[in-house]
Amino acid sequence: MHLSKILSLALAASPLAVSARGTLGFALGARRPDGTCKTVADYEADFDALKGKAGSTIVRTYSVVDVNVPAYTCQVAATILPAAKAKNFKVILGLWADAQSSYDSEKAALKPVLTSEYAPYVYALTTGSESLYRGVSAQELLPRISDTKTSFSKLVPRIGTVDSWNKFQDGTADPILTSGVPNFLYVLV
Repeated sequence: MHLSKILSLALAASPLAVSARGTLGFALGARRPDGTCKTVADYEADFDALKGKAGSTIVRTYSVVDVNVPAYTCQVAATILPAAKAKNFKVILGLWADAQSSYDSEKAALKPVLTSEYAPYVYALTTGSESLYRGVSAQELLPRISDTKTSFSKLVPRIGTVDSWNKFQDGTADPILTSGVPNFLYVLV
């Protein structure tokens, strides 16, 4: 399925999406300006600002654990989910999947956190954040998406991936789209 079909459907539905205040989300980083990890209170403040200014109650993360600053490993899911529960937000939780070892670490960190207490605040799980764009093949990524679905679909029904629009348009994502595995796609345009 190429992007033209996806975009046709998306454009047909866009007036409804734009008029549905609160259903458009924002991507949130895991760090404060000084590089340290956000706390539950930081996320709660982010949520208050988003809800107050944009009316949105959906956010997206890039990973379950942010290791980009070695001195500060941020436990994103463990921090953002209590804030989401407190502020009644939904989170699209990303699992970093550019390498099998990254995916395995993300999954291991998510298992003890994603409980029935927090599952109602998870809008979707996405395996890979522009992984195809970064050079991971669809054949490498698909088993990781499938494993996420097998591991977490009883708690979170929406399982999929996030990637750049051109990877859907140029056919790179076709093996994922035609597999029947993901039931949620987040296309970056």
